[in-house]
Amino acid sequence: MLKGIALKIKAPRGTRDLLPEDMEKYRFIEGVLRETFETFGYKEVQTPIFEKFELFALRSGDEIRNTMFTFETGEGEMALRPEMTAPICRMIAEGKINLTFKPIKLYYIGRCFRYEEPQAGRYREFWQAGVELIGSKEADADAELIVLATECLKRIGIMEYELILGDVGLLRKILETFNADYEVQNKILSDIDHTQSLINKLTTLSSREKLDKNELLALKRMVYSIEERKRRIRARYSKAHDIISEIKPDTRVYRLNELHTEEIRELVLQEVEELKKMLIIQWCYEGIRIQDKIYRLPLQAGKILLRVLEQLEGDAENVLDKAMDMFKESEEVIKELERLGYIVDLLRSAGINKVTVNLGLARGLEYYTGVVFEIHFRRLGAQSQICGGGRYDRLISEFGGPNVPAAGFAFGLDRLVLALDLQGITPPRRKVRRVLVVPVKEEVRKEAFLLALRLRREGIQAEMCLAGESLREALFRANKLNIRYVIIVGPKELSRGCIVLRDMVERLQREVSLDELPKVIT
Repeated sequence: MLKGIALKIKAPRGTRDLLPEDMEKYRFIEGVLRETFETFGYKEVQTPIFEKFELFALRSGDEIRNTMFTFETGEGEMALRPEMTAPICRMIAEGKINLTFKPIKLYYIGRCFRYEEPQAGRYREFWQAGVELIGSKEADADAELIVLATECLKRIGIMEYELILGDVGLLRKILETFNADYEVQNKILSDIDHTQSLINKLTTLSSREKLDKNELLALKRMVYSIEERKRRIRARYSKAHDIISEIKPDTRVYRLNELHTEEIRELVLQEVEELKKMLIIQWCYEGIRIQDKIYRLPLQAGKILLRVLEQLEGDAENVLDKAMDMFKESEEVIKELERLGYIVDLLRSAGINKVTVNLGLARGLEYYTGVVFEIHFRRLGAQSQICGGGRYDRLISEFGGPNVPAAGFAFGLDRLVLALDLQGITPPRRKVRRVLVVPVKEEVRKEAFLLALRLRREGIQAEMCLAGESLREALFRANKLNIRYVIIVGPKELSRGCIVLRDMVERLQREVSLDELPKVIT
């Protein structure tokens, strides 16, 4: 650096400096979560902030490197953790948790990192809090997790949320009937999740009464990419008339700025329906590449999955009735639906009546094997998900550990804070006794310093005037900081074993003995 030249260095993109007022909100939410988790019997654990890269690549493949912060060490490639379920499963697989008495209930609160394009509510460094329930395969365990998640939101004060249930186990059972192995299933579930995520963003943005410049730009990018996929599909598979004929170009996407709100909604609805149909092309015509082999899903299987995506979303009771009728010939699928129905019944018994079931909900991580769920706060816009989780019965054994069932979920703390702000909720301030100690003469500074220390040891939050302020300046500062009591330390009062205590709320002051002082500060 050149001498005399100051460099203006900003925080890295996708990160934030959390100021004291921000930290109050984070610590409030963290405190509520910690207390609620422990009420349900969970105990806290923590894992390293970085792990071996292969831990995360095992289930997601080498391509996940592009979404992570990685670095080389003498022990090999490392990665800043993008989530905490895999590290906890690694910890269990290493035998660090005694599994004799199951289930094991663990919770965590910590920072995670993903190298993604930053957006409102999505950062490259973010806070996660979640739980893992190890050792129970019962439906009651799934229901308890969902109840715990909603109880956390209730205690925080977030009420405007939407709970969505799905069942990856049901989708896997459908695919198993067409001889799709586990890796093929994972690829199909990943495609469904990616599409559902895009659909969620499209429908959320199009439901706005008015889009700002950035939202309109985001919507344009999404519909342009859909139209480009349509063009490539029609050019390549012109003979697949039964499906391609339903995927039609729409020139309205090129004049989105001119469309009224209702026209945008109509356009997006059409794009959403065609997005689902394009999945069939992807699986049944292009095929699914697993290493050096390509698996093509039978067209019949693709159409069954399309019916699930198009028809099996909505009110829990209606969706489950439709699904029972649709899959009445499959005993395995019916069993899975009955299990999901039992979970919905438990939730309703717990007072959670508004439940949306979406049997096309797949979640983004490939390790899910059963019931999955998401909780959305729609006012957050495209990044509306504040909680997500589900059952992952194979993950611990895939890391070399015992074959034990497991399930869990995680909150995004950053989005919980945004949701609180949008609801206009201010975290309650915990009651603390605060004072400002002001020496009025230089000769009593040592006594004032020691008095502040004594009060701190009594559990009182005591600040000492360290900047040489006048009494007038100190009183002004106390007002600005909402400090109720100012302790004025003067030589005359000290000679009598007293100080002057000023109440900034009552605007009164009186002499108080040093021995009585801690008792009169409320």
